[in-house]
Amino acid sequence: MQDNKRPQENERTVRDALHSRAFKNGAYASVLCAVMLALVVALNLFVGALPAKYLRYDMTENKLYSLSQETEDLCAALTQDVTFYYLGRTGQEDAAVTELLDKYKDASSHIQVVQKDPVLYPTFGAAYDAADAAVGSIIAVCGERYRVVDAGDLYTYTPNYQTYTYDTEFDGEGALTSALSYVASEEAPLLYTLSGHGEAGLSATLTDGAERQNMSFETLALLTADAVPEDAAAVVLNAPTKDISAEEAERLRTYLAGGGSLFLVTNYGDYSTEAMPNLTALLAEYGMGARDGIVIENDQNRFLSGYPYYLLPNIKSHDVTQPLVDSGSYVLAPLAHAITVLDEMPENVSVDALLATSASAYSKTDAYNAESIAQADGDPTGTFNVAAAAQNSETGGKVVWLSTSGLLDETMDQMVSGSNSDLVLNAFSWLTGSESGITIHAKSLTTETLTVPSGAGSLWSGLLMFAIPGAMLVLGVVIWAMRRKR
Repeated sequence: MQDNKRPQENERTVRDALHSRAFKNGAYASVLCAVMLALVVALNLFVGALPAKYLRYDMTENKLYSLSQETEDLCAALTQDVTFYYLGRTGQEDAAVTELLDKYKDASSHIQVVQKDPVLYPTFGAAYDAADAAVGSIIAVCGERYRVVDAGDLYTYTPNYQTYTYDTEFDGEGALTSALSYVASEEAPLLYTLSGHGEAGLSATLTDGAERQNMSFETLALLTADAVPEDAAAVVLNAPTKDISAEEAERLRTYLAGGGSLFLVTNYGDYSTEAMPNLTALLAEYGMGARDGIVIENDQNRFLSGYPYYLLPNIKSHDVTQPLVDSGSYVLAPLAHAITVLDEMPENVSVDALLATSASAYSKTDAYNAESIAQADGDPTGTFNVAAAAQNSETGGKVVWLSTSGLLDETMDQMVSGSNSDLVLNAFSWLTGSESGITIHAKSLTTETLTVPSGAGSLWSGLLMFAIPGAMLVLGVVIWAMRRKR
């Protein structure tokens, strides 16, 4: 009887254990862990399938890992398929480049990215005139159009004379967006630079920037030509030291009347109504004239410290200047003369100021012969325009006039972080009617070291290594003790 009783007691013990609160809590916890594990796996699979743009947030000051609004707009407007071929070695890809390419792919369903290892595909680049392209180069292809972005164009290196090292900047977005704009558009504006009047050449910064916007330049001797070429998107007259002839003025007049565009730069000392009557007459047909004298600013917030004739003019709202207005940029205009708006405006012509001084500025008459730049009794005071844009609404003719070549000077441009060249390139885009006028600056890769004082270091070390872990340990013991009492 005792042997039969023992199995019954064991069975009862097992049954009681299965119905106990401890077993139920344990089973509930096990099921909950299994469900949570399944949810975590499903969530990881879901997140892994999301595009990269939803998984990362760029907190860098210069938005190093983000596309600019201009690039996103260009990608969104694509109607043709574009492929970026990345000539990178497998396992040796540049992380910054591949991440940037992924962002382009995420920005438009029309963009594809294909890696072509030059070891596995040694002749691939030959089809795009890139047989000798460096490893890491990128080829943008859209239909029959293509452009090769050399690996060396993705980075720029600028000497830092304070540290005696080179500052590295990543220019991948600027290079790729330029290539994307080129292959996806038939638009390629051609600008003619006039010669024969002592003109200054355009800086490398401007020509390179214009080429990034898919513009090109050719020299034009208008005196020996019958007319401005029909393919001219705009004519550039940069800081002439001599007047244009009556015949050249007539050819420019005809060109503008047919919807052409003129980009003009003049300098005080070279240009005046008396010295250049033919150019003055042409400008008068677009409602603009000039005042003799160098503009000097009295508002200390509107000139470079110590140099009241190095103007930091107010940037007026216009299609040419709006990007600079939106970014809160400065432009630097040294030794500028005033551009006036005629009282009797020609029919269908409107003139808009692009850059203007404060109301306390004055124009120093005969400045180069004056003993002092201080304002004299005869020097007019007021707001002076130093850059203006005119347009004939009937013919479509456009003129942009800058009253100092300092706006095109590379040294002046560097002092305002490239805003001067942005202004000029924006003017080119407006004059040519180009929709692809995009200026994207390289982004610095220079890292700033976070310096933590010794006292602060000790405080944070104590908190992270002892205080917070200790608090968590105490909290765990308290929770354990409370559960033991139940």
